Amino acid sequence: MATYKINQNKLLQELVAAVAEDKMYWVRNDAKIRAATTSKSYDEFRDIVAAAHLQPIKNKDKERRQRSWNTLTDGN
Repeated sequence: MATYKINQNKLLQELVAAVAEDKMYWVRNDAKIRAATTSKSYDEFRDIVAAAHLQPIKNKDKERRQRSWNTLTDGN
């Protein structure tokens, strides 16, 4: 009987990737269901599904960033 050595780091990386992929699948699926009843065109449907993973910026994220988001406007 052959014995195999399991690379636990690789196994953990594969598990994390699979969980993230599954989460993304369900986020997009929920967006598809919502968009199917609310969108007026295919382009709007596609945009809703494509942006399903985006989340609004929180106030604490804004406060962490000291400099301007647009570097062309702050003189740099």
